[in-house]
Amino acid sequence: MDPVRAIYLAATCLILLGVVLTWQTGEVQSELLLLPALAAAGAYTLAPQLRWWYWKRHPPDLSTELAPILDRFPLYRALDLDGKRDFRRRAFLIREATDFQGMAIENIPADVRLMVAASAATITYYREDFLVPGFENVIFYPHQFPTPEHDVLHASELYPADGVIIWTLKYFLRSVVEPQKYLQLGFYEYARALFHTDAGVRTAIEAQALSFEEIHRLTDFSEEALKGFIGLPDIDPAAITLAVFHTHAPGFAARYPKRFMALADYFQLPPLTAR
Repeated sequence: MDPVRAIYLAATCLILLGVVLTWQTGEVQSELLLLPALAAAGAYTLAPQLRWWYWKRHPPDLSTELAPILDRFPLYRALDLDGKRDFRRRAFLIREATDFQGMAIENIPADVRLMVAASAATITYYREDFLVPGFENVIFYPHQFPTPEHDVLHASELYPADGVIIWTLKYFLRSVVEPQKYLQLGFYEYARALFHTDAGVRTAIEAQALSFEEIHRLTDFSEEALKGFIGLPDIDPAAITLAVFHTHAPGFAARYPKRFMALADYFQLPPLTAR
């Protein structure tokens, strides 16, 4: 249920009742005309806060049309029914808390917005407070882009000063749809955002981080290929480690079992057999 729509509906009904009673009695029913109008105006002004307050207490599930997109996310597949429901509700709330903008893109499709939210929900699933504060803005370009921070064409960027994550749309989609072929950029940037907001997480991941040679052996993503895909000369091996921990779990567990188990214990994740 949308609480703002519920207030609008209730206010409309009360105003109509006030109109009918005013017509029948000849006396203006000011309480039934003025107060509901004020309530509707207040709901319009505070719509985002009202929706968030209500959804935090009664998080809705995703529509059945969008839920199958989540099967592309290994953690979601690994969860039991209750866990899947919790993941979907977290993804819903993250999506609603995120401001999506397109540069030369008129609308960001619903499936893309869910892919972004599910990427964040994967990275923060072990946390009760699963939002990444300070990173509520996502921008998509239709092509690689330069920025003041990085004056080269690239496809993925975290800009903490403005709390923004920026992606090239086709690169992001490719990474979600084919994470065995391309670094999953949603996992990568939300890992970096989490590191930025919680230095302890970075310390824990760096203790288990793979080198670029180890990443290459696990994924076939060479350091040069990763830099070419992201488009920047400096990339974060700790964030890449966390990304491939999710996308390449069986191989990670087989090649680097101690580090895999340390990460699985830290993030309180389901058994490998379900992933």
